[in-house]
Amino acid sequence: MNKICTLEEFLNFLKISCGFAFDIDKHTFGERIKLQKYVFMAIRMGLDPKIPLDYGMYIRGPYSSSLADVYFNMDAWQRPIFDRENFNVSKFITTVGLRDTRWLEVACSIIYIYQNSLLRYGQEIDGFEIYEKLSTLKDFKKDEVMGTHQYLCDAGLIGIAPPKEN
Repeated sequence: MNKICTLEEFLNFLKISCGFAFDIDKHTFGERIKLQKYVFMAIRMGLDPKIPLDYGMYIRGPYSSSLADVYFNMDAWQRPIFDRENFNVSKFITTVGLRDTRWLEVACSIIYIYQNSLLRYGQEIDGFEIYEKLSTLKDFKKDEVMGTHQYLCDAGLIGIAPPKEN
């Protein structure tokens, strides 16, 4: 297996390992959202993009217009864009492999806010702070955010676990 892969090869991996079929010819909005989240989580687990995939927060969570440019341009599908040498495949499959789009949106939004807090302020924030920030942007339920946050902490994808409520 080559350490560098194309988008098409990554999609084949997702189909085999996660049951995610991305219709190459007429990918739906829902498929594009899920692909965005899968790539975001894969990067968090060691997949190294060889092109800039800057993510910003959008209505449905973190989104990369650079990644969208790749999947909307069929010629780019064969260009090597990911280095998978450090990609933790088994962790990816067990952590996000069979998750639905809603869970992926919540998880990616939590990680995005957590990462930005570290970058901007140099400090970790807990699940309650993340929920407060997300509640102004999204309609996520508190227990949904807190449960997903705890899961991400337990999986080692973000730092501090939320404190227990009294």
